Amino acid sequence: MANTLRDGYSNFKFFACIVPQDTTVGAISGAAVDIKGFDTATIVVNVGTQAGAADSATSRHQLKLEHYNSTAGAWSECYPSQMIHSTVGMAGAYSALASGAFASIYSATSYGSTTYAVGYKGPHRTIRVVISQVGAPSLYSMGAIAVLGLPNDWPVMEPVGD
Repeated sequence: MANTLRDGYSNFKFFACIVPQDTTVGAISGAAVDIKGFDTATIVVNVGTQAGAADSATSRHQLKLEHYNSTAGAWSECYPSQMIHSTVGMAGAYSALASGAFASIYSATSYGSTTYAVGYKGPHRTIRVVISQVGAPSLYSMGAIAVLGLPNDWPVMEPVGD
């Protein structure tokens, strides 16, 4: 019975938002994630190594969190007050506070081969992650998953076997 307390498999739902891919052209918009029935939502982005020249303030990738407003019928960027993350300066370096950005990747030395996470605490039901480009940044491999927790109905995932 003690091992049941450590079980996260039955308590979380996992979604592939962005399949691992190279960031070659323009913005990459992740799949829409419906968070109905869960009390927590976290997006995890894995950033691989850099290929190409060094990035800077004028050439970088930004990781953004958006939510869908069904009343307005459009995606909008989250405000810092709707996100939980540990980036210095609320929205990260080189980004506006209302941009939805939770990380700016402008240096492979400091920001490549890293995992970034952002929690959502906004009012809407559907979220997605967007990888946007500013200028002509280097090529990275990135992928993202959503982890939904504290489900209204437990267990979320049924174990195989037993």
